[in-house]
Amino acid sequence: MSDAELQERIWTALAAHPVYMVSLIGEDGLKTRPMAGEIDRDRHRILFVTHRHTGIIGEALRSPSISIAISHEDRNFYAAVACTASEIHDRQLLGRIWTPMASAWFPQGPDDPDATLLALTPVSAEIWDGPSSSVLVAFKLATARILGRTPDLGVNATIDMR
Repeated sequence: MSDAELQERIWTALAAHPVYMVSLIGEDGLKTRPMAGEIDRDRHRILFVTHRHTGIIGEALRSPSISIAISHEDRNFYAAVACTASEIHDRQLLGRIWTPMASAWFPQGPDDPDATLLALTPVSAEIWDGPSSSVLVAFKLATARILGRTPDLGVNATIDMR
């Protein structure tokens, strides 16, 4: 599978399940939290509505490493996507991607002065993409064991996401 095909698999996976585990290095060490994101493929980024005062904006901008973890166990697909972070000051964009879930956190809606956008731009990704059939996995494991070989359980690759 080419890097372009693997990159497309990652964007498809990101779009399919828009809540990700976002990890960064903060003042107190590694922090991981679930965050709902909005894919902006035209600008090659994932947007998150967040609070200015929670610290994630500052932590993300200072963090030497930010990643998004994707896990689709039913498809035997996993990826860790390394990203860069930026804050976007665009009220029109904030209003366009606003969701009812965001309203739960920001009662004043998209005009809430504490609401801001965190943009994560994928730089690289490590991907694990294997057969989704448990029967096929069991067959490959058994065959490899009988033949004394390492089982071929799919693709593990690091790709450029830029």
